[in-house]
Amino acid sequence: MTDTRHFLEKIKALDFAFQPIVDIHTREIYAVEALLRNVEIIGYDSIHHFFDTAYHLGLLYAVDLLLREKAIKKFTQLENYAAIKLFYNLDNRLLDMEDYTTGNTEALLQAYNVAKSTLCFEISERHEVTKEGNGIIHILEHYKKEGFQLAIDDFGVGFSGFKLFYEFTPDVIKIDRFFINGICEDPKKRVIVENIIQLAKQLGVRIIAEGIERESELEVCKALGCQLVQGYLIQRPTTDIHDIKTNRSVLSNVA
Repeated sequence: MTDTRHFLEKIKALDFAFQPIVDIHTREIYAVEALLRNVEIIGYDSIHHFFDTAYHLGLLYAVDLLLREKAIKKFTQLENYAAIKLFYNLDNRLLDMEDYTTGNTEALLQAYNVAKSTLCFEISERHEVTKEGNGIIHILEHYKKEGFQLAIDDFGVGFSGFKLFYEFTPDVIKIDRFFINGICEDPKKRVIVENIIQLAKQLGVRIIAEGIERESELEVCKALGCQLVQGYLIQRPTTDIHDIKTNRSVLSNVA
């Protein structure tokens, strides 16, 4: 019990940085992604180490709810926040937790006057869910049924990404940085990204190209039909909400 209280107490020191996701055509912010910060301050080597510890202590869901509230509360401090979306990374191992229940996120959103359609959960295939009868499809279907937006993160680098895409059509897929890095010089990457974009468009799914760092990468992604972009070229993640201006063009300084 002492370990549990001590671990949960550490959450107070954690913070979120926001990184804009921008519409490549209007050049305005479509969303911000919440990225956890300060885990090293509380004694963890990485974010993965922190969440693995929470999982093994059986506290993953309790921790995640505290972090969701922290992210949502900070999101509402952004100017014009109601006009954009909040992307939040969801660890699908939540289903393994004994205290996993439904309705908590909706209650949080109501408390902060945020529409359910504003929140987009990012899911990756980093972890398997072990609870019998459940899996990543289950958690996707649950949150989709509840009215939340769903995004598949790191698309293209996992072994089951296309199978997941087939079995559950998300609202958004995020093309992993691996395929964006060097796309200007690598015709194979260009062909793969182009086909992912065309497939997604045919199924009515939005595309985010992650890790844009060069203007040439931005131009190639635009030429291939990508709608949304994210990366250091647009803006680095920042814990200072005043650095993010949601009511103006974010790409105004990019040619």
